Amino acid sequence: MEPFAKPTAWRLTRCLTCGCEAHYRFEYTVSKNAENEATCRACYWRQWAQDERRRHGAYADLTPVPVADAKERADRHGYDYLAALTNPSYRDDPHHVRCRYCGRLAAERMGDIAFGCRCQTNPGRARQTPNPPGQKQRALLKDSRLPVLAWWDHGANDLAQWESVTVVARREAAWRCPDCGLRFTARVHDMIHRAKCPTCEPNRHVEWEAEYERYQVTPVSEVRELLAAWADDEDPRTVTVAKLGPLRQFRCPRGHHPRISPYTYLRSGCPSCRSQETRAARLETEAAIPAPFRISPEIASQWHPSRNGRISLAKLSPKSRRTVWWQDPGCGHEWQDTPEQRDKGQRLRCPECRTILDSLAFHFPDLAAEWSPVNPLSAWHVRPSGQTAFVPTWVCTADPTHVWQAPLASRAVGSGCPECREHGKSQIELDHHAAAERAFGKASSGQAVRHDAFLRRSVWHVDITVELSGGRKLAVEYDGSYWHADKADVDEEKSRDLLAAEYLVARLREHPLPALSIDDPGYAEFTVHSTVPDPDCVIERVKRWASEH
Repeated sequence: MEPFAKPTAWRLTRCLTCGCEAHYRFEYTVSKNAENEATCRACYWRQWAQDERRRHGAYADLTPVPVADAKERADRHGYDYLAALTNPSYRDDPHHVRCRYCGRLAAERMGDIAFGCRCQTNPGRARQTPNPPGQKQRALLKDSRLPVLAWWDHGANDLAQWESVTVVARREAAWRCPDCGLRFTARVHDMIHRAKCPTCEPNRHVEWEAEYERYQVTPVSEVRELLAAWADDEDPRTVTVAKLGPLRQFRCPRGHHPRISPYTYLRSGCPSCRSQETRAARLETEAAIPAPFRISPEIASQWHPSRNGRISLAKLSPKSRRTVWWQDPGCGHEWQDTPEQRDKGQRLRCPECRTILDSLAFHFPDLAAEWSPVNPLSAWHVRPSGQTAFVPTWVCTADPTHVWQAPLASRAVGSGCPECREHGKSQIELDHHAAAERAFGKASSGQAVRHDAFLRRSVWHVDITVELSGGRKLAVEYDGSYWHADKADVDEEKSRDLLAAEYLVARLREHPLPALSIDDPGYAEFTVHSTVPDPDCVIERVKRWASEH
């Protein structure tokens, strides 16, 4: 029902079997086709629910779901309730709902509605900004400190491989067994999960089988370690180490009395001691983290100051399922929830205001101060590394007349006000911008322009932008003879896109750059000379030309 955009885009569809309208990604449809499964979730869940009721027979729950209950749950989790997709509607039957935030139509079961729409998912990230351009966040094997590093064959693998291979790589690499010295090749991914030598592994298995066979006929009384810990009523001379039978009682040096098989105790020791060692290691790791920050600092800052009694925030784990009181210091709203649930799914900062954790406002308050009030969401509702359905508008704190659009990712990695920024702009361009401000009263420099009519790029950065009377806009481009000597094709594409967006386009081309092959009444070229620049005169000529068009 909607045109195809890209495989990952949501498209509105109508099921050819039941007529249910819903949004699906094209790649999802392809996946379901490969599995010979219906794409339509209304059809799929109806059949699934029928099969479940048939499987339970007389024990199936045939209590109808009241429409009021379905509506209440949908409303509570951000959906507009449209209709039940079965009549009567039983447990596990699908319902037709629409996300209140993104408008996506879906067929969801009651339990799935409680998870909310995917557009509201707010994944936790240790890194709140995108990776620098051209770089990819990678967990390098050489930095992992994994035991498998002792197996790496530096002689057979080149230095480039050592410097670039990651812990999730599935390519082949050369390894050297630290025990027998055998050289062999294996996938990195396989070696990380279980490092094994083609020679030693079979030998160890043979040795283990021989040992196990020997212990199947060896009484406990002949094994010193087992006999010293034996605390069972049975005579150790009549019980073999590895023969299947009832569990036996032992007493470890620390006083624990585990009931365990003799062979397991011999191989692994006391299970209570092992668990204590694991717990001690975990506590040692946690001790290095300041107590108030074991839970996320942002969540910890919302700990209710008076309603949690003797419960200590310092003793709560991030995975705790204990329900406690929270309060947002900004809006003052109070609610109850567990630390574990607070850091899952939508990860809301305030469930009533629907602000989110790890937002732009929390991590980058300076950027949040430049967030324009014309944006449909506040800086507390967007992540610095997230994507929005709109291009955010920003207002410069140094000069409120500077207003521009830029995506969240570019701001989070350091881009600032394009008009205040002088880096990347030549002095001659700055001089012409200053002349444009004198001539027109107001002019923008380096503004990012987006328009649906653009065919070559999604965004162009214009040297000088001026808003003319009548709502039209003027784009002035300065083309230096050195930097634009081999960019005629790019200059032409940029000009055509701006013309398609109904801009007047004036290009100031330094002598001896040739003219571009553009024939349009809204386009003009002005020859300038770098040796004798006269910005005020040139901009005045541009202004007269613009007034005639």
